Amino acid sequence: MTFTPNPALQTEPFELIGNVRTMFDAMQVLRKTCLSYGFLYFSVITLPIAQASEDNSIARMAMISSWPPELIAEYDRLGLARNSPVFDRLRKQITPVVFEIDAVNHARPDQEQAMAAELFRRFGLTVGVYFPVHDNHGLRHAVSFTGDRAALSVDELSALSMFATMLIEQISIINSTDDAAKSVLNARETEILKWTAEGKTSPEIAMLTGLSEHTVNHYATIATKKLGCSNRTQAVVYAIRLGLFK
Repeated sequence: MTFTPNPALQTEPFELIGNVRTMFDAMQVLRKTCLSYGFLYFSVITLPIAQASEDNSIARMAMISSWPPELIAEYDRLGLARNSPVFDRLRKQITPVVFEIDAVNHARPDQEQAMAAELFRRFGLTVGVYFPVHDNHGLRHAVSFTGDRAALSVDELSALSMFATMLIEQISIINSTDDAAKSVLNARETEILKWTAEGKTSPEIAMLTGLSEHTVNHYATIATKKLGCSNRTQAVVYAIRLGLFK
């Protein structure tokens, strides 16, 4: 698929990075950048130290993600992160990991190749790129863009690599206030998000907690706003990353 980037759109996200104050701000800048480069989805993940880590799932690794919930759920149900050739390369190199979905899937175990190919094809994903970046605490993150477009040019790779580094630096600043963020939610708001993380619907949470469905949704909305997220799914992912459910 041929894509001609809009130079005006490509410069704007860089100008906005300095104004990123919350994870929601970071998500908005990522969305602009993703669209301006002709990709469909973006994500920022924190890589587990060990390949066999119990946190080796997209739902747990993702700090920010626009992946559809159905894609995340199926990816994790199939356990595709454990043998991911892309994640393996991200642990070993500091240069961008550029890949074509069909080609990279051949490096998976035989039983996973068809499943991974079918899943990515279902969501229109043919190419992707991950930019590995260490934050100021030494944690390894990766900023990714995936979709269906022509191969990135050298200039595009260079620009997005710089963008990823600058974005992770801002996110690190945000993360320095995580201890304060952990105390933002009260016990009931945390409980509602925890049940949501376990896949419970609002009516089911209402039955479990003895609250009305309206009250459950109210607590979820307040918790989402307090965490600076745009929806309940993002709030759950952020709460997991903060360790609020331990």
